Order: sequence, then structure tokens, then C-alpha cells
Amino acid sequence: MKTIKLVITSAFMLLLCLTAKAQWAGEDKEVMREPDNSQTVTIGTSDGSSDKCYDWSGPNIVSDPHQATITVNPQSSEELYTVTRASSCGVEQDQVKVTVLDSVTIVSVTPLKDCYNSGDNLSISDFEITTRPDGYQSLVQFTPHQVYNNAGESEEQQTITFSLTYQGHTSTNYATVNVFNENLGLSTSTSVDFHKFLEDFKKINAMVEKAQGLADMLNTLAKDVNPCEPDFHLVLTMPQGTDIHTCCNGKEFLGYKVDLPSIDANLAIDCYIPTTLSIPHVGGLQIHVGAAIGVKLGPLSFKYKRECSSITIPLALYANIAGGVQVFFGDPDYFSAELNLVGEGSTSVTWTVGESITWSPLDVGLKIVGKVTLISFLTEEVDLNLFTYTFFN
Repeated sequence: MKTIKLVITSAFMLLLCLTAKAQWAGEDKEVMREPDNSQTVTIGTSDGSSDKCYDWSGPNIVSDPHQATITVNPQSSEELYTVTRASSCGVEQDQVKVTVLDSVTIVSVTPLKDCYNSGDNLSISDFEITTRPDGYQSLVQFTPHQVYNNAGESEEQQTITFSLTYQGHTSTNYATVNVFNENLGLSTSTSVDFHKFLEDFKKINAMVEKAQGLADMLNTLAKDVNPCEPDFHLVLTMPQGTDIHTCCNGKEFLGYKVDLPSIDANLAIDCYIPTTLSIPHVGGLQIHVGAAIGVKLGPLSFKYKRECSSITIPLALYANIAGGVQVFFGDPDYFSAELNLVGEGSTSVTWTVGESITWSPLDVGLKIVGKVTLISFLTEEVDLNLFTYTFFN
């Protein structure tokens, strides 16, 4: 068996000692002066070895001076502390300086995000703040708390003011951030393909044709009179696609947005069905029934901003039904009246992407509307509400 001998030369021991000597007394420290001069600070460096002996000297030492780290209560603006250490490297000395400051200063403020979008909220965590002495960052206040952007500028820099007040002294510093206004596009182009929408519109047109068939059937029941008038309308505004200079998670890039004001479709049927009832000086009675159902989509807003993309699509469905009796009576030369007893009910449901479905209350009412004419030239409009009641409010 071979025996390996480890020989530690004096040169190697000297290298170990020179390496160990660096910064073993600790870094210079700063501390804020308290009103009663009770400020304390810990100096030195942690050392768990048992083969070293320490002896600190200097003013206002308030802990055991024979430890690797000690606590001092400095009183002057600058104080020096000396530590003597005995170890296998011999006896060594090192010094550390403690500075007592009379006020806290915001040394620097560095934004951690490259940009914001107009209207974004600011947080103190969006900035790296350095104070002197260190440790007072939690006392820093800033304004404004929300970034803005001029209406005519798509990009600008905004100044944020930071302040720190401690023991009657206030320190101020500033930082600038880039703000983008997405409401001002870089260029505008209609870029939405409506081919699929037009295909779906054929389905809507088929629904209108069925509604017309229903109306024709009612007209047949009413014999020679055509009492039912179906009505369908569609209001469509072409969308606009816009390139935007935007911000996502603090990084700027070029995105785009699509805005569609609204699509509004409504299908309604109104029927006036005559009756055979005839009364002297009464032109006759008519029964009025009507119903409508509609849908409104939009305004739609879609913004592509990478993982910050968003879409808003409000969708509202609404329906109402109405019925009543219309009566004509009187001598047109002296007195005549045209009155309608009308009952109505309406409700709607609304849904937006990312939100819950909401129902509007069911409103039911009964009223008399029409006009009364006296001696052919005195006409009075009638609009008498008999009752209104709301269900599921």
C-alpha cells in the first residue's frame, strides 16, 4: 500500500492568510440619526470559527466586543471602529467606518418596465428605489398613481414624482416612463372578412321568409283584410382595423385593434284584426296584437397585445309583446275619438365576454292612448297610464 503525504508549505499558508484578511472587519455602514440619538447598527462579519479571537475598540460599543459582529451606538457624523483578530495567521487589525446621517435621501429611481398604456395604474413595485441610508424604501410616496396620455399624441414620456418624508426632512426624486395611447392608431385599414357573416345572413333571411309565411296565414284568416305587417330591419356598421403602438407586461410592440360599433337586428309583427261588431255612430272595433324579438351585438372591441390581448362583445337579446282594442266612435263633424287600450310586456338578457349573464326585469303595463276631436278642430291627445308593474326586479 502506498502512503500519500500532504505537505502544506509556508507559502500556501501565507496565501490562505492573505485571502482571509480581505473584508473580515465588514463593510462601511450608514445609519439614520434618531431624535434621541438611540440609533444602532451592527458591524463586522459573521465567523463561526472557534480558533479566532476578536477585540473591538471604538466609541459607544453596546454589545460584547469580543465577537465577530458587534452592535454600536454611533453619535458623531463619522466614527471609526478597529478590530484586532488573533488566529493561526497571527494578529491582524482591520477598520470599519460608520456614518450617521441627519436626513434620508432618495438617491435614485429606476423604472422596471419599458412602457405603459394610457390609463394604466402605477405601483411602487414598478420601480427600483435606492435610499441613503438603505432600508427606507417603504416610506416612499409617488404621484400620479395612473399614467395619462395627451389626446393628440400616440406616444409620450410622463414624469413621476417620488418623495420621502422622515423626521421633518423631505427628499424628492423623479423618473420618466413611456406611455402609449391606443386610441390613436398608427394607420387604419378595413381588414375584417365578412364572407362568413354574409353566409350567416342567408339564415337570417330564411327566418324572415318564415315570418312572412306566418303573416300570410293570418291574412288568410282575416279574409279580405290584410291586418298583419311583418317588419325586419338590420343595422350593420363596417368594422375598422387599426395598428396600435401598445404595451404588454412592460414591453412595447406594434399590435392592432378591431372596433365594430354594433349589429342590430329586429323582427316584429303587428296585426290589426277587425271584428264584426257594429254600433250606431261607432265605426267598429279592431283588435291589435303585436310582438317583436331582437338582438344587438356590440360594440365589439378586440385588441391584439400578445398575452395581454382582450376582447369585449356585449350581446343583448330583447323581446316584447303588445295587445289591445281600438275603438272609433262619434260623429266626425262634431265629436270623434280614436282610443287604444294597450297592454305591453318587455324584457331582455345581456351577456358580455368575461362577465355573467344578466336579465332585465319584466315590465308589464296597461294604458289608453289615442286622440279625441271636438267640432273638427279641437284635438286632444290621450296618453293615460292605467298601471305599470315590474316583475323579478
